[in-house]
Amino acid sequence: MNMKKGDLLNLWYVLEGMKHQKQGVKFSYFVAKNKLAIKGEVEALDAAREVSEAFKAYDTKRAALAAEMADKLPGVGTPMTENGQYVIKERKEEFDKALSELKEQFARPIAEREGQIATFNELLDEKVEFKNYKIKFGDIPSSIEPSVMEIFILADLVIEEE
Repeated sequence: MNMKKGDLLNLWYVLEGMKHQKQGVKFSYFVAKNKLAIKGEVEALDAAREVSEAFKAYDTKRAALAAEMADKLPGVGTPMTENGQYVIKERKEEFDKALSELKEQFARPIAEREGQIATFNELLDEKVEFKNYKIKFGDIPSSIEPSVMEIFILADLVIEEE
């Protein structure tokens, strides 16, 4: 089978999400065989997107700075958040200046990470060859969601019966 590496990752996440589901012997075998067939490529992709220690240090300091400068909940003193982000209004100028200085201090790891992300995204568009293991349409559990079925079809894993 030949497909884009990004689609292969999607297939992996779907198969990984099914590892604890009891769906019958044939379907379990189908899931296991396909996981084994793509595991090496997925591990290589995971290694390619691994964040460097220098960038992790920057991100930790950036998050700590945001938490420190975030507006505080009245009477509680804990940082305010909205949609998973710290709310920074009162000390916005101070935060922007400190963040700019932090970005200067970590300019190289930030640039390297941006380059890594761009290269990784290009990598996801490359084609990859793997041996897929198919399953008859009738052996697929009826509980499978349409989005999962779509990924199976895209990966050419379903044998349509007449």
